[in-house]
This record gives sequence, structure tokens and C-alpha cells, in this order.
Amino acid sequence: MPPRRPSPRTDRVPGGVSVIVTVLRDLRVERTVRSLLTQRRPPLEILVDDGGQGDGVRGIAERLATEDPRVVHLDAPGNIPESRNLAIECARGEFLAFLDADEVAPEGWLAALMAPFSDPTVGFAGGPTPAMEGSAHSIGARFYDGYLRRFYDTEARFHPHALPMGNSGWRASVFERVGLLDTTLFRRAASEDQEVALRALDAGFRGVYVPEAWVGHDFSDLNLRSLLRKQRIYAEGGYVLWRRRRSTYEATPARVAPYVLAPLLVLAGVVLLPFTVTRELGALLALGGLGLFALLAGYLTATGVRLDHQYPGLRWRILEIPRRWATLYGAFLGWLHSSGGESSSPAAE
Repeated sequence: MPPRRPSPRTDRVPGGVSVIVTVLRDLRVERTVRSLLTQRRPPLEILVDDGGQGDGVRGIAERLATEDPRVVHLDAPGNIPESRNLAIECARGEFLAFLDADEVAPEGWLAALMAPFSDPTVGFAGGPTPAMEGSAHSIGARFYDGYLRRFYDTEARFHPHALPMGNSGWRASVFERVGLLDTTLFRRAASEDQEVALRALDAGFRGVYVPEAWVGHDFSDLNLRSLLRKQRIYAEGGYVLWRRRRSTYEATPARVAPYVLAPLLVLAGVVLLPFTVTRELGALLALGGLGLFALLAGYLTATGVRLDHQYPGLRWRILEIPRRWATLYGAFLGWLHSSGGESSSPAAE
């Protein structure tokens, strides 16, 4: 069943931008909203898209609304696509912009994000999300910041469906034409932004990467463990999207093979070692796998050091190995879940 289309609104404000701030029990949302109140291109409204209950987000939104009536608290329980769908239907602007509660926009952000829409063929646009200055405290956060900066330059720039919805702008008419976000991709919500972008591209709209439309991303709560968990969740939803649309942008066989082959050789060698007849072969396989792993680690370290001046944090590029393993594990879990029937539980992350 295709995603439902919102009813066309007759009261949309021409040229107006409704900014939708997605939040789940994150009190940093006040900082995000305050950054929107000082934009050089003023938003028509700021919808605090609240997916949680029983926390202080409502109080923050209502207090900010007394300072500026453009701030509106929107009670939208559910997972990320469910909450955003409600906000899309409530928004009054001709254009919609999306931010997350851990992002802060510089004053020129909205003007830069909206610039491509002077071309009527542009349906959506997005910008990068580098770490907020001083927020990348852990090695995992520093590596991920460098990884993301390079990802936007080398992947999202050429594959607009890879642009995340947190820091993106859309024509509201795109959703009226292609439908709302798909809530059935994955029970914890992942890749629904890529899926709707693919539908928009299929419908003839263009997607544009806008490097000037950057926002600061607060990485203060990110460490290696939470990064790997994030990657696993993304990959679970990404696998379901790949299964439905056969669309990806990073996980090509050539890129994945070294991260799969090395541990498989080591595992095969360990399995064969206990048996006299296969012990020699097992030792060769295990040593070959360890050698391949060492080559991979050396290559990542060397290229990371070389790229670190352009993408600070990539000196820790050896962490690409556990990141890839977490992604492969997530894809495996996605295969297991989708084989047993895809779920659309409203649980949010």
C-alpha cells in the first residue's frame, strides 16, 4: 500500500517557509529554536514536532511562543516519520524545512537552503551537518565528523537521495504529489527520508546539495558505542529500502568485500585448525585473513592521515572497520526482520 497523500491545502502562504524541528525528549530543542528566530530569511512558523510525552519539550515550546508567536508546539507522538507526517499536514508554508533538536542553524542557513527553489524543477535541497565547534569530545565523534564531512562532498553531492531530512528543504507540493513519509520501512524508523527522496526524483523533481546551507550538529553525546548502534539501526532500515527499491549509494560489493573477506578467512581458519587433516589449510586461511586485515587497517590509517587536513577527524579512519561491521550486522538483522515480515511499530529512537 503506497504512503497516503496529504490533502492539498488552500491556505498555503506563497513563499512562506514552515520549519519543522523534530524532537524526542531532547531539551536542546530550545537552542535550535532560538537559532531559527534570528534567521536573515525569517520562517513563517516554527513547528516543534514533539514525538515524546511527559518531558519538558512542551514547556520550552510554550515559553518560546510567548516570546515569538511563530513558535508552535505540535503534539505528534510516534516514530520519526509518523511525527513528521503530522507536521507536514499541519504546516502552512509553500516550503518546508526540517531540522533536528541537536542541530543549530547559523543566521544565513534558511536563505541558503531556499535559494535553489527559484528553479521550479527543484523539489528538495539539503546541506551538510558538521559537528558543532567543541562538541566532538570522543574519538568516535571526531571520526564521525570527518566521515560526514567527506560523505557530503563525495556522496550526497552526487546522490541527492542520500541527503538526510534533518537539514533539508522541500516544496510542500512534493508530498501532495508523491505521498507522505513511509512509516512501514522499519520499526525504529530509518531511511524513510531516502525513500521519499527517491519517489520525488522518480516524479521528475530535482534534488540539490547546498554546501552553504550547513548547520552545526551537537556531537557531545556521541561516542564509539553510540555511533555503532546508530549505524546498525540505519543499516536495518537501509536494507529494507534496498530490498524494495534496489537503491543504495555506499554499499557497493567492491567497497564491502574487504570488510567481509578478512573476518571470513580468519573464521574459516579457526574452524579448520583443530583437525589434523585441515590444520595446515586452517593456519594459511587464518594468517591470510589477519594479513588482509592488517593491510586494510594500514590503508585506512594512511589515507585517513592524508585526508585529515581536509576532513578533520579522519586520522581515526581505522574506525571505519567497526563502522562497516556494524552496518553489515544491521543489514543482516534487516534481512532477518524483513524475511519474517516488515514491522511498522511506532517505537521511536
